Amino acid sequence: MIDDDYTLDEGRDWMPDSWWRLDGRILLTVREQHSDIPDLPLVAFGPQFSGGVLSVYGPRYLDLGHFTRWDATRPWQTTPARTAFDTLRDAHPDTFTTVIGGDGPNAVWLALRLTRLTDPVTDTLLAVHDRTCPAGVHHWADLTH
Repeated sequence: MIDDDYTLDEGRDWMPDSWWRLDGRILLTVREQHSDIPDLPLVAFGPQFSGGVLSVYGPRYLDLGHFTRWDATRPWQTTPARTAFDTLRDAHPDTFTTVIGGDGPNAVWLALRLTRLTDPVTDTLLAVHDRTCPAGVHHWADLTH
């Protein structure tokens, strides 16, 4: 299976060095529920995530929805978010989880398991994020609290 086993200390006392390079641009969320879809381990459903609440049990993910969300019922549309989605998946196959929104494929985005955050993935995330999101709409989070 591609996904790592969850440990209780994941994302609590220790964060990967690459996390600090994101400088608060991309927020964390928790996957509270797991789905086991044969042959599709990197697919999840939006309601399985905590929506940014971190005080719940489950593996930590980076929520990439604010710059990779697109409408899969309109595959002909080219949007900056769709381009970001495709660029990340093409650059790092079998790394990102595709999330299908609660209302179906009209909202599809990417999430990244925190344990998969490496320097090469961080380099790509920063380049794609900063190209897609103008500085005025970055999700800046205070990482000291």
